[in-house]
Amino acid sequence: MRTEGLGPPPCQYRTVAFRFMTMDAAPAVDWASLGQSFADAYAEFDANDYLSGKEVVPEPAVVDAEEPEGTDKLRRVWLRPVEDVRTYFAHEAASFTPWLAKRLHIIENAAWFDNPLTLVGTEQKIAGYRIDILAKTLVGNRERFVVIENQLERTDADHLGRLITCAAEVEASHAVWITTEFRDDHLKVMEALQRNHRDCSFIPLVIDGALATERAASFDLVTPPTYSSPDDHLREKLQEALRKAHEVHIAMQRLRDLLVDHPEVDFSRYRDIVEETGSWSHSVDDLVDQLLVHIPEERRKRAA
Repeated sequence: MRTEGLGPPPCQYRTVAFRFMTMDAAPAVDWASLGQSFADAYAEFDANDYLSGKEVVPEPAVVDAEEPEGTDKLRRVWLRPVEDVRTYFAHEAASFTPWLAKRLHIIENAAWFDNPLTLVGTEQKIAGYRIDILAKTLVGNRERFVVIENQLERTDADHLGRLITCAAEVEASHAVWITTEFRDDHLKVMEALQRNHRDCSFIPLVIDGALATERAASFDLVTPPTYSSPDDHLREKLQEALRKAHEVHIAMQRLRDLLVDHPEVDFSRYRDIVEETGSWSHSVDDLVDQLLVHIPEERRKRAA
């Protein structure tokens, strides 16, 4: 015996079941055929324009006025990455180290030194080793040594040990390691030293080259790609953001150099990109200021 109000009659359940079966049985849309139909219709419309006798005027090509011949060829080269640093620096000690020693401002900018670096010498003997570059900088009211080790290939344990030993021997304020590629384990060591060594900053930097012409290139130093840190995705993401921000700065500097070196070339096609880059950079700067308000300078210590 059925009681009123306990539910719909059995026939309504059958109706619902039938509706679901109908939806499941609906044929899938043949997107390929639909796309072909649109293409055919467009082609027919285009053909009818010609058949109607209307004159079809091609759109004018975008050409920068009064630019010297060969500018488009140069554009295909400008700021393309340098694939092999040794194409320009055949020997580390004989060519790269002297080049870098004359341009210590590149290290100052990349490593955010508070004060300029002053060269002491290259290939300096320290604790039984030879350090590539020895410099000095002012830290507070005291002049301190800065040790700089560079190599034109992937990092190795020999250079790491040399950097740490020489930094300890001269009580350096900064130990800078410059290379073309860092191994993950060496980056971990550098960060551990940076985090736990209060009296010396350990700074890893990567050589970054970009072509200005087919035969000439400019070189800067950038933050290396972060090592994989699956236990701390936040750190990995922030490290990636830091590297990208540094790359933006370098790219804008190189564009400025191109503008200065080639006043006869029209760079207006890049204006919107540069303008938008500036807008995002300004927004990021404001966000960073907001973040720093809530992040203390020193790591909180656990109570003993």
